[in-house]
Amino acid sequence: MTSYLGKDWLVVATKGHIKDLPPKSYGVDLSNQFEPEYEWLKGKKSLFTTITTKAKKCSLIYIASDPDREGEIIAKHCFDELSKLKKPIYRLRLKEITKEELQSQIQKKIGLDQQEIESQIARRVIDRIFGFEVSPDLWKHLKIPSLSAGRVQSTVLHWICEREKEIQNFSKENYFQLKLIGTLNENPIELKYQSKEKLKQEEIQTILNEIQILPDPSRLKNIVLSNLKIKKIKRNPPKAFSTASLLESSFRALQFDSKKTMRLAQSLFEGKKLHAGETVGLITYMRSDSTRVSESKQDLGEKYLKEHYPNLLWEGSRNQGKQKKFSQDAHEAITPINPSLSPEQIKSFLTLDEWKLYQLIWERFLTSLLKPEIGEEIVYEFPIGKHIFEHSFETISDPGFKNFPRPKEKREKISLNAKIGDLFFYESYSVEEKETEPPQRYTQGKLIQKMEDTGVGRPSTYATILETLKLRKYIVEYKKNIGPSQLGLKVDSYLFLNFFDLIGESFTKDLESKLDQITDEKASRVKLVANFYDQLKQILKSPRKKMVSIGKENQSKVKYDTDEKQTLSEKVKNGKGSEKKGNTKNQNQSLTYIENKTCPKCLDGYVKTKLGKNGKTIYFCSRYPHCDYITYDN
Repeated sequence: MTSYLGKDWLVVATKGHIKDLPPKSYGVDLSNQFEPEYEWLKGKKSLFTTITTKAKKCSLIYIASDPDREGEIIAKHCFDELSKLKKPIYRLRLKEITKEELQSQIQKKIGLDQQEIESQIARRVIDRIFGFEVSPDLWKHLKIPSLSAGRVQSTVLHWICEREKEIQNFSKENYFQLKLIGTLNENPIELKYQSKEKLKQEEIQTILNEIQILPDPSRLKNIVLSNLKIKKIKRNPPKAFSTASLLESSFRALQFDSKKTMRLAQSLFEGKKLHAGETVGLITYMRSDSTRVSESKQDLGEKYLKEHYPNLLWEGSRNQGKQKKFSQDAHEAITPINPSLSPEQIKSFLTLDEWKLYQLIWERFLTSLLKPEIGEEIVYEFPIGKHIFEHSFETISDPGFKNFPRPKEKREKISLNAKIGDLFFYESYSVEEKETEPPQRYTQGKLIQKMEDTGVGRPSTYATILETLKLRKYIVEYKKNIGPSQLGLKVDSYLFLNFFDLIGESFTKDLESKLDQITDEKASRVKLVANFYDQLKQILKSPRKKMVSIGKENQSKVKYDTDEKQTLSEKVKNGKGSEKKGNTKNQNQSLTYIENKTCPKCLDGYVKTKLGKNGKTIYFCSRYPHCDYITYDN
């Protein structure tokens, strides 16, 4: 940034937040409108003393922290300290680090956004109240000291736990697909049987009898093409990246977790020294829930494409479409600042991982400006009585954006040249047996995409939410798959039963909306926090519910009861060793899911499941180690 400003400017870094609520005490004055009580973060007081000493020599002070809620509270804490110098202080909100953007912001000479600060304080105080009130409740009722509960993290943990239960409850189902094999206009093709429901084996036999393949397969000679459907295909290019879609794509394409992706994106945003030795910002601000691209940025992208990919550029009027329902749209999409800086041109100035991420962002932005893929889907219908068989295929006339950055490999088009009345000559049939697939566990990318789609969390918090759950050992991750740990299942079960009104998806979305209203001066911080505090206190005063099993014959089910009336017909120890009876200390400590199935080996225990280190579900006997039954196959 110094190279953009000149020798008369001095640039110093706070390296993030300088103050926060104290880590070991409440830090919120409940009797004084929930005012936060900040303290210096470790090492930041001495750092800021150095900054203050340098600021004394300056005539003007500009604070250029990130242009979002967290950046605004950093700016406020800096302002509170530097205002003692009695010098003019202004705020810079840089959506990208370029000379033009910097000069534009300097000329505006704007101050702090008080409403953005109020919104951040409300969010931070509510999270602190939830953590400091609910965490001790967890310690008390789960008998596990030092547990922590986070408001948004608890919502995401519940998604992960619910998905795990869906997987464990899943019962595979066999079904069958019927195909007829033959020729149409001398071209070998297959016809698939069309059915709204999955076909069972006995239904296949009935169909084969009704279309006269059974008992004599040679009786079916040919079928008439009676209907031909042509559907237009227009696949638009993907939009430029939001934070969530960047994290999802980076995880899928590059295997970078969310923390690593945000660290690399921050580095690209802050800039790199390129050819002339000048530090140049490479991407726009990387915390955004918007896919909107400014006209000036579109013009830069189109200029590059006209020079290098003129045949792929979209030439019509461009409609960026609506933003997602919960998008604040405060910032533009994440794009390269200068598209003419291709990844290959600057590769030698970046680390390999920085280069990979820049290439991902660069390609996605330019792809978003290209023509759609155009083609047709052709469907041939062949009825036999009440039964319908179909053959379908696509013909792509223009691959559009799919030819970027390298032309798509051309496939030879097979033209059947079929018309209504043509005959399909039957030769044989096949029946393929298939199995229904269980739900897939979340990956980091899919979880972050769900956060964006549902309005849970914000771009600045997506990565930290998952990191916090990992740090607390509530979730485990192996080969992209995320599942709950046994501790995570316990915590989720307790929180879901007792604090659902404060961690449910709808409440979390609603709170984010109310925080936005504070930013827009349509709501009061104090009122929002007070309502939350009152609601939480009411829950804490009510009797606790716990998860209890209800007997061997229905061990795949659960029952909810209060502390006063709680009974436990059977207590299952989590981990190795036999079941223990009469030990009330460990009641409700295990939430390993128990199938309603008898162990096939010893015929005495029951089948339990847990997430294995290879990402698969392990099935094992509840009497382990007295019975060594264990398998990955359900």
